[in-house]
Order: sequence, then C-alpha cells, then structure tokens
Amino acid sequence: MKKFIVFFALIISVNVFACKCAYQSFGERFEKSEFIAEVEILKTYNVDFNNGEDDRFYKADIKILKLYKGKKISSILVRGKVGNVYESACEIELKVGQKMLVYLDTESNFGMSSCTPKTDLNNKNINIERKALEFLIAHKIKRTNVFYFSGDYFNKFKNITTQNSFAVYKIKVDAKSKAESITVIQNFGSNKDEEILFTVKKELVFLKNFMTEIKNEEIILVMFYNPKSEEVISNFIQ
Repeated sequence: MKKFIVFFALIISVNVFACKCAYQSFGERFEKSEFIAEVEILKTYNVDFNNGEDDRFYKADIKILKLYKGKKISSILVRGKVGNVYESACEIELKVGQKMLVYLDTESNFGMSSCTPKTDLNNKNINIERKALEFLIAHKIKRTNVFYFSGDYFNKFKNITTQNSFAVYKIKVDAKSKAESITVIQNFGSNKDEEILFTVKKELVFLKNFMTEIKNEEIILVMFYNPKSEEVISNFIQ
C-alpha cells in the first residue's frame, strides 16, 4: 500500500511540474519571430552568471545553413545545462550536429527552450514549411498573426486534389470578427477553392489569441492542406 501511495504521489508531482507549451500557428510563428533560420549545432558549453540571476542556461554555437528572417547570429542561449537538463522546467538538450529550423524572438533574447518553435530538418513536412516561408518573404508579407478555433468545417475536403500544399488569403475582418471580404494571394489549386473560401467566410471567427478578437482589421491567413490530419485544412503545419 505504501509503495502504491509513493507511486501515485510521483505521478501527481510529474503532472504538476510538467512543462506546458502554448501551440503557435505557422502565421503566429512567422510574425512574432525576429530570427528564422535553418541552423546546425556546432558546439555546446555551459556558461556562468555571477549576477545572482537564474543560471540554468548554456550556449550553443551555430552555423546558419539558410537565413529566412533577421540578422546573422553565431550562438544561441539555451535553457538548461549541458548533460543536466530538466524537461519539467522546459529545458532542452541540443546535440552537436543537430540540424533544425528555428524561430527566435527578442522577448526571449534569442534564447531557446523546449517550447521554442522548431522543426527538425529530417521532418517529413520540412519542405512545405520552407516553401511557405519563401513565399511569405518573396511577397513581403509580414502580418500573419491570426488564430481561430478549430472545428470540422473542412472535413468535407478530405479527398480533394490540390496543386499547392498551402493557401494564402488577405482578409478584411469586420466588427464581428468575421471575413467581410477575401483576396486570394495563393489558392490550393483545387476545383474546390471557391467552396473553401465560402467556408472560411461563413465559419471562421478571427482572433489574435484565445481572449482577443480581431475587429475591423486586415489580416493575412496562411492555411495548410493535409488530408491525413483531423482538421484537413488548418493554419498549423501538421
């Protein structure tokens, strides 16, 4: 009985102190990040802070393989200690030779934790993410931070054929946080494009975050098609 109580208490403590990260849409990642690049980790090493502040950080020297946004940097401050990482504190272990696409911002001083948006370069969707980044940059698109509550609105498009893996829309949002008008920058290239646009206009309510609606503003919505995902079409790369 005592063993069971100890085991149960351990489970509770793990759940209480587990690291929890907020999910970000691709558009939110793109707009909020001042540095977006494909990088390779060259070296990791601990650093000491003597100012009395939290010193649970180490540095990772990087090689920039491809820079999408921002200025070049040579190292990243990383949450944790080399060889001593607490996952429950959102710390992360980076390994020499690791290659990934990372999104960093000034709010975190261009630092990384396990919650930092990142994609391994071996990920099956990396080429879709690359194309979307290149498209936004080529078209000088900046304001893409838009959110909406997911639903089954797009399930009926599960078996369509598309030429493009993502679509980009310029949307004028009205006072009710709905699409007043939509200008197509890129469609999915499907015979259902008009029906998809109708669904966006009819069903979606646009927000900046969970609590704040967008009203009387112009936004850019980036949506991805993945028939294997639950939502089929969403503003997340799945």
